[in-house]
Amino acid sequence: MGIRFSKSVKLGNYLRLNISKSGVSASIGKKGATVNIGNRGTFLNLSPSLLGINGTGLSYRKKIGGGTSSFAEQIKNAKKPAPNTKPSASIGTQVNNMKTYQEVLEEYEKNLEARIHLHKYTENVMNQAFFDDYAAQMESEAGKELYLLNMAGDEDTIENFIGSFMNNLELPYDARVNYELEDHVLYVDLDLPEIENLPTDYPAISSGKLISKKKTSVQMKEEYAQTVMSLGVFLSANFFNLSPYIEMIIMSGFTSVRNRDGDLVDQYLYSVKYTRDIFEETDLHELEDLYAFICRFENRINLSQTFIFKAIKPYEDEDKEISDAMLEEAVLALKELGFSDDTVRKILPALSEEPEATVSDYVKKGLKLLSEG
Repeated sequence: MGIRFSKSVKLGNYLRLNISKSGVSASIGKKGATVNIGNRGTFLNLSPSLLGINGTGLSYRKKIGGGTSSFAEQIKNAKKPAPNTKPSASIGTQVNNMKTYQEVLEEYEKNLEARIHLHKYTENVMNQAFFDDYAAQMESEAGKELYLLNMAGDEDTIENFIGSFMNNLELPYDARVNYELEDHVLYVDLDLPEIENLPTDYPAISSGKLISKKKTSVQMKEEYAQTVMSLGVFLSANFFNLSPYIEMIIMSGFTSVRNRDGDLVDQYLYSVKYTRDIFEETDLHELEDLYAFICRFENRINLSQTFIFKAIKPYEDEDKEISDAMLEEAVLALKELGFSDDTVRKILPALSEEPEATVSDYVKKGLKLLSEG
């Protein structure tokens, strides 16, 4: 289980080092959507090339965190502030190439905030009037034609927009998105980052010294819950902003866990039916209580007070689920009629190409395909 939809995009592959007069920075992503992490801070950048539409003049850049060096290195190199010296408020300020204790603490908080509240660093969801105005102001006729197809609900065009966005968007951790669009509904399976890959320590001051402390199990679980819920909301907001045709997003997040036999299996942590209307009326930049926000929608999420997710069954495309069940029955019927497993397997792609109304219709179609050789 896990990969239920045909289209799939992996996030978190690209990392480039850029050297300039201002220092070394890491750029995660491709042209169009990047998360830039350097000694000036961490920035999220979005541009029109995500949609394959250039020349609109629209772009987005927002600072979402601190610099690049690890907290272990920062703690080792940090400079204790002189007595009666007020520490600099700037996260990126260097003091003799060393950061003050206070700056290390502030930078940690900035980076943590950027990860657990990623949804705050995207645009709020736009309404139909915005899309209409946006299309009317476009100067490129080819771009406008493509954009109007997107607005009208041409599924190939919308999926190309989604694919372009996802192929260009990179995040500071690994994730994978599987998606499919059907009749105003975008189905998304989100392969979430693993809790083991998140930072396990944090800086603190003890007896006048800057030290590294290990996070408790509850701290790790709380930060993980916030991270994976925020990622789902962040992606949903961006998907809604790709096309007004998308009215609902069924976002299902899963991760890999080991079962009692030690085998890795997919376990779904949440499945939410996000609707455009509630997103349009929500200021994501001020949204603090993610769990309460998620609970405004029809959802399957079971999160304990100690931030432990209990496994759930994700929402399915009900029509597809019924069709698959009928197809399975038809395959068994064809085998009972004497056709071998290999023979039936050869016609399966053609048999499942178009949905049928009943099991009998699938069997008749299968017999016709088999007779045609």
